Amino acid sequence: MGTQLLAQLRAAVADGDLGPGDLLPSIRELAEATGVSVNTVRSAYARLENEGLVRTEHGRGTFVADERGTRRELRRQIERLEAAVARRPQRGTAASGAPAGRLLSTEELRGVRDSLRGEVERLDAERAELMRRLAELDRLDAEPEPAEDRRSSTSLANVRVRWVGG
Repeated sequence: MGTQLLAQLRAAVADGDLGPGDLLPSIRELAEATGVSVNTVRSAYARLENEGLVRTEHGRGTFVADERGTRRELRRQIERLEAAVARRPQRGTAASGAPAGRLLSTEELRGVRDSLRGEVERLDAERAELMRRLAELDRLDAEPEPAEDRRSSTSLANVRVRWVGG
């Protein structure tokens, strides 16, 4: 249902049924109108906002983003992704490759965002592989070591113990 709702909202924006600055129904209104849960609508709006298609203003509602809003949202996403990449160990050069001294076009900003997303995904995959290897080492450490040859081990089978003391 959430996927269908997303597709319908994207299509309404693409077809021009919803234009820049148009107010979308509240989460509760859209949930009642479509017969889906409030959480499904909330999730759909969040995904659309993450894509830069809509913007939410606290206390006012959710609006279809205009070109300026889209650019602002792309820059915000890039900042978040750069921060995520900066928190991780780096190999090589920065992922954005953004030229200094000029404003980037919307398409260039999308390219930078996608490049950073790819870098984050690559780093996440590396982290997952390291975590898998650590779990494997932990599993190996937890396994009992093979018993040594019993003939050479010390046995206490015929030892007498004498209590010494009070």
